Amino acid sequence: MPIYRKNKRPKPTSYEVLNNNVDYGTRRIEQLPRPYSCQVTPYRELDFSERTKRAAQAVVPFLLPPCKAIFIGDVSIGKTSLVNRFCHESFAGDYTATIGLDFEVERFQILNQSYNLQIWDTAGHERFKCIAQSYYRNTSVVVVAFDMTRPETLLNGKRWLDEALRLNTAPVLKFLVGTKKDLLGNQALCDIELEAIKMAYDINAEYWPVSARTGENVTKFFRRMTALAFDYGVQRAMETNASLLQPNGNSLLNLYFLRKEKKEKKFLKCFNCTIN
Repeated sequence: MPIYRKNKRPKPTSYEVLNNNVDYGTRRIEQLPRPYSCQVTPYRELDFSERTKRAAQAVVPFLLPPCKAIFIGDVSIGKTSLVNRFCHESFAGDYTATIGLDFEVERFQILNQSYNLQIWDTAGHERFKCIAQSYYRNTSVVVVAFDMTRPETLLNGKRWLDEALRLNTAPVLKFLVGTKKDLLGNQALCDIELEAIKMAYDINAEYWPVSARTGENVTKFFRRMTALAFDYGVQRAMETNASLLQPNGNSLLNLYFLRKEKKEKKFLKCFNCTIN
């Protein structure tokens, strides 16, 4: 007579909530965040466009493609520290060089619509350049980072940007971000900022000075970058009438006009009832 052994089912895995001190309220955006300086930005919108606001009020939530933001620049300028400060609210004094690239995803709620930010932190070493460049395509945002204590990294930023734009035919949002602001005195900060502002004008980018150590301007920059990408993404989808993966197959543009027609019919019905 065969003997049957009772199977031992594995116990369900228990998960521990990590206390990473991240304020996820910063991922909710209702108004377009302001730039660091209104004089050093090509994106002068004061708020989300009316088309974006109307689309965000749709009954059926739409789904935009995620924002792909690549961070490029020389080695040891603080790209990884900048990303870790925003994503994990952490800062490590010891530096570990990025091999190839690192990848992070942050979820935002913008005008009550879900929107994902993909952060591609590329390596600055020359020997990893071929690997990093393979991820430059289909980019929504290009962030050119430089070390404010090393002026030569600012000069190299133009070369990094040209290589990224060469692999992207579609328009992209451009940002020039200076790191390690906390390590500079007042005079040195003024000197490097004058050069950075000139560079920002030349490459038509928005300028931000940040400090990963203290967290200064880090969250403001990421919120501004993501909100702009959301606004531009919605407008581009409406212009091309692109499908936004709606359950009913409607595009964002069709959904907008369906809602508009419904409002007009309701108004006419009420108007006729008032007359009669």
